[in-house]
Amino acid sequence: MATTHRIAAWTVALATIPEALWPRLLDLLDTAERDRAARFVFERHRRQHIAAHALKRLMLSAMGGAPPRSWTFEAPSGGKPKVGPGPGPHFNISHSDGLVACAISDDLELGVDVEPVARKAPLDLAQTYFAPEEVRWLTGLPPSGQPFGFFRLWTLKEAYIKATGLGLAQPLHDFAFAFDPLRVLFHDPALGDPRAWRFEQRQVGEHLLALAWRGDGRERSVAYREVSLETLLSEMSIGF
Repeated sequence: MATTHRIAAWTVALATIPEALWPRLLDLLDTAERDRAARFVFERHRRQHIAAHALKRLMLSAMGGAPPRSWTFEAPSGGKPKVGPGPGPHFNISHSDGLVACAISDDLELGVDVEPVARKAPLDLAQTYFAPEEVRWLTGLPPSGQPFGFFRLWTLKEAYIKATGLGLAQPLHDFAFAFDPLRVLFHDPALGDPRAWRFEQRQVGEHLLALAWRGDGRERSVAYREVSLETLLSEMSIGF
């Protein structure tokens, strides 16, 4: 297994996937993943699910060397899915409105979130879900900048609670993000040392991607790629 101690974050735009490729992507998934795909009412949601889990498997194969279909996963009660049984690379996936993303590390828990920034921002949610200083920062922006500011905060908060594995069980008021430099502030001391956490954001087309991981004192580089699933399927052995 690779020991580069880097993080990889790859994205795929669904519009780039040829129609003929979808059966091959579905064939990569296990029974549980295919059953979940079949339960989606809307085709766009079904395809986002298939693409995200196919990307996950192809990325894990690039890191670990095992064939894409051979990976198995565990989902602890109330926790996020992980490679299992036994230890394996850490991963997290996200998908929204035509873009799927997967982030993988060989040794760090991490979280990733993507959101489309072209859609209308639900600014009214800020008072409910953001910490007071986040609301002050957001409302202090010019009106034209508030929608993008909302998505900056939202994607960071989502990436953080996905990295911890707590999801929405983590009260969103217990932590807040600040910028220049990008950092997190903890209102609840039980959350630990906020300086241990690292975050990055970048725009991918009309989407904003946020990445969160708990640092371990070593410098990390993030390898971002906009990839083609068709190319990954043809190469299989591609590495980071």
